[in-house]
Amino acid sequence: MKILNGMLASGMGGMEQMSVTYIKAMVADGNEVHALYMADSPYLPELKALGVHLHLMTGRSLYNPLNALKIAKIINQVNPDVILLHGNRVMRLARYPIVSHMIKCKAPLIGKAHNFDCKYLPIMDFAIATTRYWQKGLSELTHKPVFYLPNTVSLIPERSPVFHQPPVIGTVGRLHINKGYDILLKAMSLLIQSGIQAKLVIGGDGPERENLKKLCHQLKLDDVVTFAGWIKDKEAFYETFDVFCLSSRTEPFGTVVLEAMVRNAPVVTTDCAGPLEMIEDGVSGLVVPINQAQKLAEALKKMISDEKTARKMAQKARQTVEEHYAFDIFVKELHHLMVEAISQH
Repeated sequence: MKILNGMLASGMGGMEQMSVTYIKAMVADGNEVHALYMADSPYLPELKALGVHLHLMTGRSLYNPLNALKIAKIINQVNPDVILLHGNRVMRLARYPIVSHMIKCKAPLIGKAHNFDCKYLPIMDFAIATTRYWQKGLSELTHKPVFYLPNTVSLIPERSPVFHQPPVIGTVGRLHINKGYDILLKAMSLLIQSGIQAKLVIGGDGPERENLKKLCHQLKLDDVVTFAGWIKDKEAFYETFDVFCLSSRTEPFGTVVLEAMVRNAPVVTTDCAGPLEMIEDGVSGLVVPINQAQKLAEALKKMISDEKTARKMAQKARQTVEEHYAFDIFVKELHHLMVEAISQH
């Protein structure tokens, strides 16, 4: 197949990373892949190394019809069998009313929203949902066929490290209110007050950084919590802690949970839709209600106080990844999805 994969963001967040994963899967499946990306994307060297055909944009404003015109020309030039678009911006520009009539290519447009802001999915021919919960919601929103395809991680050698003393709890993500790091800090305070010695390392950056640092100081956790900033070497980062915690208030999927699971890190997570489909409470991890610091503290205490049980749950989580979320499974499911979209279109 000839595939055009489009994504018009220039950062290094979850959407940007996963769009590259999609391209890796398309290349692994033997397709001719064309990538529509921003000229300042930090992923261009990686895409060039994959051997894909690059089509670069210098503008992405929704209010400039010239951006839509350029995308229309690229689509006509490539004439792909299927078009897969990541994020609202590229979806809107690809169906820009003034120039959409210029697109002669009849390939199906598949939209992939990587968060709950998915207002332009209804103008796509098909959509992709990463959870069963989201699949149902998107079907009601778009009234279009919605494929289920969870995110993926590459399998790495199994790990069986011994807990640090004191144990270290780790998390990583954008420092945003939705991630619930304020609740995690309060849980850590309760944990310390209960007599448990532990450390917390938070990877990532974002708009809540200063507020979280102030809260950390107010809770007298300055000697307990480390703000590690943007993580460039994930392998090294995951070696620094023993238990992974996701404290999010909302999570469309939660690929960081998969990253912890495949590395045999015991997981404590809130009951967001995404993680709730990956983690079975008490079997492959511990699940607690969102916004409840006391419950989160109790789960963390249970996990770090019983290393044997924690390791058992981590092993079950790793098995879950191997059976349902491994990259080779993703490659096959993505192939079937695109074939189905072409046949239905």
